[in-house]
Amino acid sequence: ESWRELNTMETQVSNGPSGTSLPNGPVISTNGAADDSKTNLIVNYLPQNMTQEEFKSLFGSIGEIESCKLVRDKITGQSLGYGFVNYVDPNDADKAINTLNGLKLQTKTIKVRFSSITRWGGIKQGPRQT
Repeated sequence: ESWRELNTMETQVSNGPSGTSLPNGPVISTNGAADDSKTNLIVNYLPQNMTQEEFKSLFGSIGEIESCKLVRDKITGQSLGYGFVNYVDPNDADKAINTLNGLKLQTKTIKVRFSSITRWGGIKQGPRQT
């Protein structure tokens, strides 16, 4: 009985082409030069007083950056202590993780890893788990 319920749910979940668009979101383009998941990093535990310029300069020293954003409070403008970096080359993203993850900046030890959030702010859909 539970198998039948599961099967029904699976059918409801996978209606439509899989992985082409997010609910209420943009269609994810698959014709980009590089796979975002291999170039897009999230950086946590940044010092509160770090500026966008310092952030860009630190990660730009590794390789060419397509975009980077230090996330700030919309009202106060205060850094929220994390940001995103999107490299042009996946090798540079790897290098940034190997070089900068665990780096001590002032009183903080930063954490650098691949981000599952696309530049549009939606969560990436990976292969469906069955």
